[in-house]
Amino acid sequence: MIKTRLRQFQRAHDLLLEVKDLASSQPDSYPTATPKMIIPLMALHRLLIREITRAERKVRRTKNCLKMVENERDQHEASLLSERLEGYRHLAYNWRCFGDAVAFLFMDKFSLKQTFYNTHNTSPKQDAGFLIGKTGLQLELEILDTYLNNGIPALLTDVTNSIRYGDVVLMVGPNPMLVEVKSGNTDRRGKRQLKSIRQLNEFFATDEAKDFRGFEKLSRVAHKAEEVNYVDAINDCISEAMKSGFSWRGPEEGLHYLVIADDVTDISDVMKEMDLNRPIAFFLNEAKANRLWSPYSPYTLSIRDPEALFQFVWGGLIIVVFYDLDVLKRLVEREGKEIEFFDPESDYVFEVRQAEEGGWGRMGRHLFCRLAYEFCSPAWLLRLIEERLGSHDAGAENAAANAQRTVT
Repeated sequence: MIKTRLRQFQRAHDLLLEVKDLASSQPDSYPTATPKMIIPLMALHRLLIREITRAERKVRRTKNCLKMVENERDQHEASLLSERLEGYRHLAYNWRCFGDAVAFLFMDKFSLKQTFYNTHNTSPKQDAGFLIGKTGLQLELEILDTYLNNGIPALLTDVTNSIRYGDVVLMVGPNPMLVEVKSGNTDRRGKRQLKSIRQLNEFFATDEAKDFRGFEKLSRVAHKAEEVNYVDAINDCISEAMKSGFSWRGPEEGLHYLVIADDVTDISDVMKEMDLNRPIAFFLNEAKANRLWSPYSPYTLSIRDPEALFQFVWGGLIIVVFYDLDVLKRLVEREGKEIEFFDPESDYVFEVRQAEEGGWGRMGRHLFCRLAYEFCSPAWLLRLIEERLGSHDAGAENAAANAQRTVT
């Protein structure tokens, strides 16, 4: 479906790149909205709203057609329509990935993670539904324009997949400031939403929350170890694959990126050369196709070449990340610690124990998956666990969430 929107896709990428360049030119870690940035931010908003609502109209029409052919028991036509319906949903998801990219440019990714989950439990919050026909959208756009025109970077949450609270988010530091726009009386659902937003804003302001996600009291602690990632390596790998058909990189011991751009490529020799003993594989196309990428930093931000990004979205570029767990075991044992791996169905990947001191820490599966979806260093992720080995409680909190000890 997205092949027919190539021009709009390229325009969205160009606008995102313009915002990214302006943001990266600022000395602060978290950029502000300069006058030059306002125009591309506004233009990107309008393009995304236009394309998302277009895809949503297609979804509605296709669903209606599908009901008709199902009543007529035409299985072949129903199958074709089901495939088309999924294509339009996929298209809307990908447009929102551009909105996610803006959010991750301006704010801390671990803070953004909090806006994806419920405040009463650790499950992902249901998304807001269709943007098309939304009551109050015009008022939201007017408020958005007011913020941007006053130099305050802001984003409509409905053009993202990851931010599921509020209508507008103010991007004025590492933590999102969520704003609910209401034009009339607030119903019961709206009151619950406002309560959740207050909880989140308080959590961001104080680093603590009570009765939050099933915990009586919850705190978060910042990392000490600076992030290490291999975004440059995966983009080099992608660039080579686009020219030669496939490519692979091993930026860290046990970690391998494989990119395939040619259906007839034989990778058997490559797999032998990787010499994986206990591999775990992440098929990034699968996560993208099943719309399970959020709330990680989106591929619209990490894949830099627009043609490569387009091919990945459409399915013409396959990316697989491998990691050898035996290497992780050696890293842990080299430091005089012990490691125990959990069942693949567990919420945790492994537990590290300090035998002599008795401290321990668990790696949550969500955090571990950052080595694939955000191309992070596994050794860096391990250091985040080692920071938490000081106490049993710290390990327990880290086990349930991520390196900031916040439960998801």
